[in-house]
Amino acid sequence: MASIKIQSSSSGGGSITLTAPITSSNRTVTLPDADVTLGDGYPARAWVNFNGTGTVAIRANANVSSITDNGTGDYTVSFSSALSDADYATTGTGGDNTSDGFYFYRFTAPLLSSPTTSAVRSAVSNTSPSKVDAAYVNVNVVR
Repeated sequence: MASIKIQSSSSGGGSITLTAPITSSNRTVTLPDADVTLGDGYPARAWVNFNGTGTVAIRANANVSSITDNGTGDYTVSFSSALSDADYATTGTGGDNTSDGFYFYRFTAPLLSSPTTSAVRSAVSNTSPSKVDAAYVNVNVVR
């Protein structure tokens, strides 16, 4: 069985020892390490998975307080904690699971308004391109 041993030091550094199964070989990584990304990487500042049809409903999220339905396929994602600035990147997906299979739609962000530190407005559209409500909408914000 593989094992992980984590040690920290008072200077904020530390090490992780990984023991592989069968061979019992070890690799110790002293932190910080170029191969290991800790807080200085570009983690998600916010993400949400929600149902964008009918009354919008959040399934799961981090740092998202609410979703506003601005009309067909047009949503505003509001953050629980404001971001440090509005210079973040937003990606997302929209899709529906139908009897014919799962359909992915285009996702645009931002739409109609500039992103702010407290929210981003985005849209889901089909190939026409007409905005459409999607049963599965995912929005990711990284900085």
